Amino acid sequence: MHPVLFYIGDAPVQSYYLLWTGALSMAVIFSRRRMTMYYGIADDDARRIIMWAFLGMLLGARVGSVYDSWDYFMADPVRLLRIWEGGLSAVPAFLGAGLFSLVTARVLHVPFWKVVDAASLPAALTVAVGRWGCLLNGCCYGVQTSVPWAVRLASDPFSIARHPTQLYYSFGALIIAALLQWVEVRRIGVGSARRIQGAVLCPLFAVLYSILRLVADPFRDDYYRAGMQANRLILPVALLCGLLWLAWSYYRSTDRARDS
Repeated sequence: MHPVLFYIGDAPVQSYYLLWTGALSMAVIFSRRRMTMYYGIADDDARRIIMWAFLGMLLGARVGSVYDSWDYFMADPVRLLRIWEGGLSAVPAFLGAGLFSLVTARVLHVPFWKVVDAASLPAALTVAVGRWGCLLNGCCYGVQTSVPWAVRLASDPFSIARHPTQLYYSFGALIIAALLQWVEVRRIGVGSARRIQGAVLCPLFAVLYSILRLVADPFRDDYYRAGMQANRLILPVALLCGLLWLAWSYYRSTDRARDS
């Protein structure tokens, strides 16, 4: 593990924050580009939606973590403001970003499906990159195992090896991103050539990412303790909603095709 990548003078540059900040910055730029180039959203509207979605992401990530570790945060409520000390949860972060972008899109009269489909591919890539920060930081680690690809934490005795759950998330998200790209380019079309006027990538991301977490989360060490309770509530609901949303988009597309 390498929680500190290098120093600038006496200031440490931590791998977790460098990689997650880089991943989120990439997502913001990529999402804005996709919204304006492929989905016809005005640049000013795209900026506002992304800004509010980012705030919603931070709020959702914090709320999910507080839910899982209520006693820890209530023992010293000032910890609620110390987001640089960790305590952020990925699944509620996506939910918070989605809710805030929904409200903002409604206010700006922008079709919500365009916003979330544009942002789904960048969201998957964010997880793929950011989870390497978790690996280097030594957080979100797995249970003990003897598989050949196991990793060792600096804080553990040398005889203990663990599942690299961070890499399960990263490679799983990379596969999801590739699938979303294939669906967009090969199946539903891009820009003016789009054949389905409704959300496809977002509900597909919700389904695939929920499956990834439901499969990989039990390999995490903290899954069997107090943490991750919010995820256990959200993931099955997100999976079901994604399936229903995807079915609705295809149904509406078929219905419009018959009418035309």
